[in-house]
Amino acid sequence: MKKFSVANQKGGVGKTTVVRHLAHSAIERGLRTLVIDLDPQGNLTRSVRATLPDPSMPADRSGAHLLFQTKVAPIPQKINENLSLFAGNRDLTAVLEWPIDCVEHARAHLASLDDQFDICLIDTPPTMCNLLFAGMICADYLAMPCDLDEDATTGLLDLADQAERIREHFNPALQLVGVLLNKVNSRRAYDQAERIALRNQWGDVILDAELQERSATKLAKKAPVWRNPRGDSDRRAAREMRAVCEAIFTKIGF
Repeated sequence: MKKFSVANQKGGVGKTTVVRHLAHSAIERGLRTLVIDLDPQGNLTRSVRATLPDPSMPADRSGAHLLFQTKVAPIPQKINENLSLFAGNRDLTAVLEWPIDCVEHARAHLASLDDQFDICLIDTPPTMCNLLFAGMICADYLAMPCDLDEDATTGLLDLADQAERIREHFNPALQLVGVLLNKVNSRRAYDQAERIALRNQWGDVILDAELQERSATKLAKKAPVWRNPRGDSDRRAAREMRAVCEAIFTKIGF
């Protein structure tokens, strides 16, 4: 099982959107897919469960917080034949105060599921905290979605530094897939200048595929943006998202 995480300490940069669409793409590829929502807000969890007859939180052992302890063996909730979920919920807030060493429990639990899934997709919260670090410690691959807001681009250096520390002290196998530019407005001069500056600064770390600022992408929560596009803008959004998924899957060996 290959484990892929997205991270950025700023909210609204597209982490959940990317994981959601990677999950749809993985299922279409026939990959046995495990999704882990490490954000206590549970936005990814709600959208994944939206297809179920009863999308409410079941009283079972599929809460993502259970990955970080050993008293109860966590069991992912089966959503469909090729998709299972460890759910994000408010119980994850307790993990924020636990020592970082508890991530080793999560790694052990995931290792026990290694032969049951082909890919594990991990969404992380929008803050520099133990849950974000856990996503990087548990992953083989890391991508950093980023919009062109000054706060987001400035924070990339801090995030890259944290990823390097994770690699040095916890997870030497962690590989950076790249920085994904999101919500790019090709008609806004600031975006064009910032886009050029980032590509000059980061070089090949910036993925060639990028996502333009489109309402269709923002609204695609219960189904992928490429399903039933209604106009030219929807079709462009679909092509862009498919290109991003293809680029990421290629980089991680699928």
